[in-house]
Amino acid sequence: MQKLFLSCLMVSIMAMPALAELNYPNIDVKGNLRFKSITANDYDCNKNVQDKEDNVQLTAYLKLSAELADKVGLKAVLKNVSAQGVTNSNDTLNTVLSQTTVYHIYFNVKDIAGVDAVIGRQNIGEKKNALVYQASSADAIKLSTKVGPVDVTLVSANGPADRDTLNAYMLGGKIGEVNVAVANYVRQTSAASADAVLDVTVSGKIPVGCGINASLECAMQSGGKQNGSTVENNATAILAKLGYDGFDMAVGKASCGLTILNTTGDKSSADKNENYTGIKPSLKLTEIVSDIAADSKNDDRSYSTTAIGNRNAIVLNLGLAPAAVAGLNLGLAYGKYKLNEGTEKNYATEINLTAGYKASDAVSLSLLIAQMDPGKVLAPLTDKATKIQAGMKIAF
Repeated sequence: MQKLFLSCLMVSIMAMPALAELNYPNIDVKGNLRFKSITANDYDCNKNVQDKEDNVQLTAYLKLSAELADKVGLKAVLKNVSAQGVTNSNDTLNTVLSQTTVYHIYFNVKDIAGVDAVIGRQNIGEKKNALVYQASSADAIKLSTKVGPVDVTLVSANGPADRDTLNAYMLGGKIGEVNVAVANYVRQTSAASADAVLDVTVSGKIPVGCGINASLECAMQSGGKQNGSTVENNATAILAKLGYDGFDMAVGKASCGLTILNTTGDKSSADKNENYTGIKPSLKLTEIVSDIAADSKNDDRSYSTTAIGNRNAIVLNLGLAPAAVAGLNLGLAYGKYKLNEGTEKNYATEINLTAGYKASDAVSLSLLIAQMDPGKVLAPLTDKATKIQAGMKIAF
C-alpha cells in the first residue's frame, strides 16, 4: 500500500509541468543548492590514529507545490547529495538518479468538517518536542483540528520495517501568555512492547518586562520491553532554555542564551533501563559532541538519531550582529558535558565559533570552527577533536 500510494504521488509530481500548461497556474517551483566543505580531525581524541576527514558536498533540494483543487494541495521535496572525498560521489547519471531521494511528498487537504489532513511522506516531528522525535520524514497521516482553545493533532506513521508503527497525539494551547504543549509518542515494533514517551513543554516570555524568552521541556519514557526480556524503559529527560536577543550595543545588536540538558542514565537495574533514548531525537547543542552522539559529521547527508541519554550539559551561547556590516552574524557557544552515571563524570568541554553572512535573499555564507577537549570519561585519550566547516547556500 505504501509503494502504491508513493507511486501515485510521484505520478502527480511528474505531471505538474503538463498541468501548468493547462489550467493549473498555481504551481510553484523553488529550491536551493547547499555547498559544504568539512575538515574534521581526531574525533577519537587520539592523534596517533589517522582519522582526518576532508570532503566537499553539494546538496540540491527541489521543492514543488501546487493547488490541485479547492482546499487540496500537493507538496514535494526531492533531494540529491553529491560528495567528493567520501564513498557516495556522483560520477555517473545512474548514480545521480539513485542518490536522488523523495524527501517529502504529501497531499495537504484543508477543512474536512473542520479537520486539516496531511497525507504522505512528511516531517512529523515538532521543534517543541526536541527530546522525542525529529526525524526528517515518515510515511504518515496527520490530522489537525481545534477544539475550543486547544490545538489537537493526531499522527499515524509507518516505520522502516514490517509491523513497525509510530503513533502520536499532540495538544497545544495558551494559558495566559504561556504556550503549553503535551505530546505522547508511541513506537511499536515486532521485537518489543510499545515504547512510549510523554512530553510536556511550556514556553513564553518571562513576565518581568525584560524580554527574556524561556522554555522548559520534560519527557518521560516507558515500555520498550524486548521480547523475552524483563527490562523496561523507565527514563526521564529535561531541556531548559533561556534566551535574550534584544539589547543594542555600540558595536551592534547582541544576544545571549543558556541551554541545560539533563537525561537519566542506566543504573544497571535488574528490571529497568534508565538510559533515556526518546524515539528519534536529533538534538544538537554543540557541533562535535553532537556529531559523535549521532555518529555523523554531516547532518545534511542523512538523518541520524542523536544519543542524548546519561547526559548533563550546560551550553552558553553569545551572538552579535555588527552594526558595521549589514547581514553579518557572529556567534560563540561554550558547552560543558558530564555524565549522570558512571565512575567518571567529566565527559568533555567544547567551544564553537560561527559566522554567517547574508549577501542577499538568495545567497548566504557560513563558517564554523569547533574544538572539543576530552574529559576523564574518555581517558586515556586526551587529544583535542577539531572541525572546520565552510558553507554556501543559493536559493532559487
